[in-house]
Amino acid sequence: MMTKYIPILIFCLSFQLFSQSQNELKATIIGSGSPKYNTERAGPSVLMSYKNTNILVDMGNGTQGNLDKLQVKSKDLDALLFTHHHLDHNEEFTPIFIKTLLAAGQFKVVGPRPTTDLVNSVLSNYEEDIAYRLSKKQRTFSDVANNFTVNELEGNQSFTIGDIEISCTPVNHTIATMAYRFDAGGKSIVISGDLSYSESLPTLAKQADYLIIDSGGAIEEGKANNRTGKSKNRGNKEHAHVNLDESSRMANEAQVKNLVLTHLNFNNVDEVATSKALKENYSGSIFYAEDLMTFPKAENNTNTPTQITKKAKNSQAPNFGKMLKRLDTNKDGKIAITESKGKLKENFDKRDANKDGFITENEFGRGK
Repeated sequence: MMTKYIPILIFCLSFQLFSQSQNELKATIIGSGSPKYNTERAGPSVLMSYKNTNILVDMGNGTQGNLDKLQVKSKDLDALLFTHHHLDHNEEFTPIFIKTLLAAGQFKVVGPRPTTDLVNSVLSNYEEDIAYRLSKKQRTFSDVANNFTVNELEGNQSFTIGDIEISCTPVNHTIATMAYRFDAGGKSIVISGDLSYSESLPTLAKQADYLIIDSGGAIEEGKANNRTGKSKNRGNKEHAHVNLDESSRMANEAQVKNLVLTHLNFNNVDEVATSKALKENYSGSIFYAEDLMTFPKAENNTNTPTQITKKAKNSQAPNFGKMLKRLDTNKDGKIAITESKGKLKENFDKRDANKDGFITENEFGRGK
């Protein structure tokens, strides 16, 4: 008799979990990469979500593809925010803006200068294209002209989008750049954008639950021994990105609970070496962003932050397929010692069970 109620129970549980996730402020890493084109990392982008509000922060290469994987449509977006206007952060703005405009919902475009000029340029350059697409449904631009607003930010400001309270502050970079703080449902998440050390960021991020920050100084696997210090006290010379000493000091000053490194230049981060450097100043949990990773992580889990971080690290461990795709230059389905790099090269002998100078899929799990 009870078996006929199982589908109903499953539905109720799923609905409850979905409702809980909708009522929690979330940050989904849409793109965790950098200006370097990367098939495994989209360009910088984060989707902030709470209840029925969705805010897209930055729109790097690959943003649309990853939004599609999440089934997030243009009509679902309430705002398009920019941290700054370097190409890797606004590369897909034009198609996203036009699609959102055509969706005929209300939305905002927000960012530092020259956000207004960018919007006006898109409207001017694609005027005929927009008109053509609107005409398919017997509409004109006048039908959608009032569906969006543009807010160009200067200095410290606060505003609200849906049920999310947003505050921002300028940070040091090579062009005008804003860091954002999102508060809703008792949670707070901060996105730094690209930056060098900025006194304004710890103030904005004070006791935030998560700080998603520029990964400047992160160490690539196999290159820890070649690292030349943390570049402390870099003097008055202008720098585009933080180093590990600076990012960890800002996180410590802000007393944030969790630090998330994004804007990564490579796939194989040496998390042990990078975390060790960050832990010299910062004692909270550290995560390494991957595309489509969502925060908060394991909020309902009773594990300690260290255990949660370890699980996050393990979930990102490379499998043989990914390793083969990256290292198998002659496409023979195995990895030669001359093709290996980083930790794989260090542990090659342990994995190469038959000592033939190659690692196959069956041998890959050895010697970790």
